[in-house]
Amino acid sequence: MGWDNLPPHLMKKIRSDSVTPASALPGCDPALKYGNKITEVNGIAFDSKKEATYYEDLLWLQRTGAVKSIELQPEFVLQPAYEVAGKKIRPIIYRADFKVTEADGHIYYVDTKGMRTQVYLLKKKMLLYKYPDIDFREA
Repeated sequence: MGWDNLPPHLMKKIRSDSVTPASALPGCDPALKYGNKITEVNGIAFDSKKEATYYEDLLWLQRTGAVKSIELQPEFVLQPAYEVAGKKIRPIIYRADFKVTEADGHIYYVDTKGMRTQVYLLKKKMLLYKYPDIDFREA
């Protein structure tokens, strides 16, 4: 949908010098911050093509018997919720992309990263400090 094809009721609201990006208009797909493309596999929407491809690879390994189970978005509490002066502070949670259990029972966690943000790097440090015995992998 382009600017020239907007319904008449929206044309009145948008000036030619408008700073409203086209992606914010009804019927337009939003632009994602890091240029990733939401990709669907087996009815599951993944945040990136890279994550979806990794999942497809895990499914193949599961069919061959090398992987027993795959869990999506496992969570780790890095800091529990608490309260200060009556104000509730939410917990800090890290979500990996996958928890993989291999045929022999070994468990590892995977995060597929295209962009290693400062928040991600900080949470990764906290994760490895609090859970030093986990097998954590980046893809």
